[in-house]
Amino acid sequence: MKIYSSSSRVKNHHSPVVAIGNFDGVHLGHKKIFKEVIHKAKKIRGTSVVYTLYPPPSRVLHPKTAAPQMNTLEERLTLIQNQGIDITVVEKFDRTFSQKTAEQFFQEIVVQNLKTKILYVGYNFFFGKGREGNTEILKKFCKEAPIELHIAKPFKIKGEVVSSSKIRSFIQKGNVQKATGFLGRPYFLQGKVTRGVGRGKRLGIPTANLQTKAELIPKEGVYVTLAQYQNTLYPSVTNIGHAPTFAEKTPFTIEIHILDFHKDLYGKSLFIHFLKWLRPTQKFSSPEALLKQIKKDIERSKMYFRT
Repeated sequence: MKIYSSSSRVKNHHSPVVAIGNFDGVHLGHKKIFKEVIHKAKKIRGTSVVYTLYPPPSRVLHPKTAAPQMNTLEERLTLIQNQGIDITVVEKFDRTFSQKTAEQFFQEIVVQNLKTKILYVGYNFFFGKGREGNTEILKKFCKEAPIELHIAKPFKIKGEVVSSSKIRSFIQKGNVQKATGFLGRPYFLQGKVTRGVGRGKRLGIPTANLQTKAELIPKEGVYVTLAQYQNTLYPSVTNIGHAPTFAEKTPFTIEIHILDFHKDLYGKSLFIHFLKWLRPTQKFSSPEALLKQIKKDIERSKMYFRT
């Protein structure tokens, strides 16, 4: 997949079939759009293109209330590439760009720069200064261009609309199983293993301390997870939060105990895929009581992978 830092850099691509959106999480609704874009591009011997803005407009215009993103830009690009898209354009969004009217955005980006042949957007698509452009205005612009327009219908699972905002809410509440159903894969965190305070090792349950750039961290608690190291998946248990058993105020950590794993991971890259919530973090009467609970958590995790 080719990646362009601006739509103005896209040159000489035949009959672009373009999907425009934020695509945070690259969930099942996004994947359905990408599948249709790719199918249509192949049908007309064209090029499948994803166009997105970064940073997300909400991060620039409303930084205090902007929702945390599920993926870093690099992770999102990898997820899009995995769908088979030919080109992704990551347009820089800033205050100057935000002043483009809906018509300016359409004429400059969609028509002149991307030379769009066929366009796909979501049912709740807005564009231009102050979100003045909507799907009805887009229909008018595309008819005049002319550009073939496809507006995706809400993607539903058991009658419930799949959306990035709902998935974020699931994750923030610890409902990672519901998030998995909407994403079509487990939610993951990526980061590097750093040295912690060594409590796990002293208890006889060594853990990897994950440092991540992720914005969206699942609710504090203990989870059944898969640890991905060098493209191999290992059953694991992950604790997110503080350690109230040891002190009133302890650092927030993401600690992973990989079952039956004995390699040194310090400084290594690790992915953690969240499968199931086990319990909330809690204060125990002693380190011994905590260790007893950890062993129960490990056994429950082993049972999960046996079923």
